[in-house]
Amino acid sequence: MQNYEYLLKDIMSPDYYQYLDLKEIPKGEHLLLQGQQLTQVYILLKGKVRTTHITSNGSTHLYSISSPLTLIGEIEFMSRQDVQNDVFAMTDCECYVIDVIRYRDVFMKDLVFMTYICTTIANRIHVATQNFSISVNFPVENRLASYMLAVEQGDIVEENFVEVAQMIGCSYRQLQRVIKHFISLGYIEKVKRSVYHILDRSALEELGEDLYFT
Repeated sequence: MQNYEYLLKDIMSPDYYQYLDLKEIPKGEHLLLQGQQLTQVYILLKGKVRTTHITSNGSTHLYSISSPLTLIGEIEFMSRQDVQNDVFAMTDCECYVIDVIRYRDVFMKDLVFMTYICTTIANRIHVATQNFSISVNFPVENRLASYMLAVEQGDIVEENFVEVAQMIGCSYRQLQRVIKHFISLGYIEKVKRSVYHILDRSALEELGEDLYFT
């Protein structure tokens, strides 16, 4: 694995690098699970992760899709509460990991790290508010365009669209109708079941100006 210490200068003081472990997270693995005790904080160095929340009625809502250098678990680190959301590796990821059980008090003394956490939490609140606005106020066309742009890899979107419909707040039938409309307009093409190729990125960007990612 690559050494990423050069990325840490604005995140923590150099004296604290010794407490970090570099870890690979395979695609499909959860970094955090809602309701569990926080044991690790992650600094995302490579890849994409998706943050969702499961409500009491079983619905799953999308909070954000994050790319490097995102801090994961910072709210629970500060609040000492159980994990609030599921965080899922959408691609193979690499992260620096902080063992919260052993080193929470150590990192609480690092002014650089605490400043970074405060900035991250403020940005998290902004993104959550923005994404709630997208889900409530924007048509499905805008929400789907935003989601596709946030999750694409090399212009390929491969997703479980039953889950996507729930996460962006529409019915599966509505979602399929919009997908067919995008295909008819030449924005995307179907590669195979649940896999689409983005053909007109600028058209999706115009529809999805407010994106679901941090």
